Amino acid sequence: MESAPRAIHPRGGQDETAPQHDAPAGGPVPLVDEIAALWGELLNRPEVGPEDDFFAVGGNSLTGIKVIERVARDYGVRLSVRDFYLAQTPARVAGLIERGRSST
Repeated sequence: MESAPRAIHPRGGQDETAPQHDAPAGGPVPLVDEIAALWGELLNRPEVGPEDDFFAVGGNSLTGIKVIERVARDYGVRLSVRDFYLAQTPARVAGLIERGRSST
């Protein structure tokens, strides 16, 4: 059974769990794209896609911990190491973040 991510603190007054994939040009960046960019930054890879596997694109346990720490800091959601590694892709990690936000 997968454990639910825990929110560290509630964020803003708007519903941030609403999907953002249909954002107009110049609108907010979808969460999945933010997570893919974070992976790219920490893995020193210019392009990481939403369905790229963490280990296939060069991830390791140390980088995984850095991603988990940044998610906690930037999104207010604490992911377990187990959940992060089982998620494997930016799209699934974004889903965990959205679930963590909605649980507060």
